[in-house]
Amino acid sequence: MRTATCLAIPLSLVLCLVAIGLSAAQPRPGEAVSPAPEGNPKAVVWRTPEPPPNPELGDVWVNPKDGMELVYIAPGEFTMGTSDPQIDAWVAEHPTDQPWLFANEQPQFRASLGGYWIGRTEVTNAQYLRFVEATGRRAPEHWQAGRIPAGLADFPVVMVDWDDAKAYCEWAGGRLPTETQWEKAARGSDARVFPWGNQWDPSRCRDFAMVSDRQPPFDRATVLTWLVTHDPIFQGPAKVGSYPSGASPCGCLDMSGNVDEWCLDFYDRKVYERYAKGSLAPPATGDYRVLRGGSWYSTTARAYRCAYRTARRPSRLFAFMGFRCARGAS
Repeated sequence: MRTATCLAIPLSLVLCLVAIGLSAAQPRPGEAVSPAPEGNPKAVVWRTPEPPPNPELGDVWVNPKDGMELVYIAPGEFTMGTSDPQIDAWVAEHPTDQPWLFANEQPQFRASLGGYWIGRTEVTNAQYLRFVEATGRRAPEHWQAGRIPAGLADFPVVMVDWDDAKAYCEWAGGRLPTETQWEKAARGSDARVFPWGNQWDPSRCRDFAMVSDRQPPFDRATVLTWLVTHDPIFQGPAKVGSYPSGASPCGCLDMSGNVDEWCLDFYDRKVYERYAKGSLAPPATGDYRVLRGGSWYSTTARAYRCAYRTARRPSRLFAFMGFRCARGAS
């Protein structure tokens, strides 16, 4: 009897270890992410009811609720903000910009975030239609009879305010990204200036030069002339994912240009000063919400940098503003 008991205990342990081993050895999907993210060329696509328990950087999970592809951003440190040498180098190359324009991006500092998921692209009109049909939420005002304009199904949804964006993300099982999450997904861990690297390249994103077929510098008269002769809804944004060469090192697309993106946070011009001291808790109140990424309507290369910050009142909606969703650690 004693012998049997002694044998039973090791056997149960063996069975547990085998089960753990089998779980750990569960094969990753065979479908590769394309284009492969710079940070992990072996990233894969997961088509499961819930996000996988042990994803790797750059893995993509397809949310069955809305079809959104979300990219996994692994836990760890990254650099936020803009340093004095980066500002000096930028102003030397772009003399129309002045150092004070970068004040809300300073000081530069290192921060650490837990792992999370973020939209590979901005939310599209087709995805937003699912939300409207499921919830009865108002459709963007430029939709005819609540339907997507012809040809724009895979373009970023625009003319949505912050509350619309927040409601969509919650319906889809997530939330708007914090601006710290947004910036890490855009620039990775190496403090790069743009999602693709450190040099401005207008061919890698949807920008006003691309949209208007005019060359910078742009004055207000040039922009207004274009606006009165073109339709900003149909001729402004591009289909999501149209600039794969502009992907971030994590594999996110359109984080530079296309549309400005709502973030969860209230805007505080000096919040980086507090962040640099170790507290990443976002501002608790404010009159404005953060927007990141620049848009096709931006007329300066400065707006397409990963660290660029701007803000609008949450009730505002424009043809150059959209959003993407996040899920996971805040």
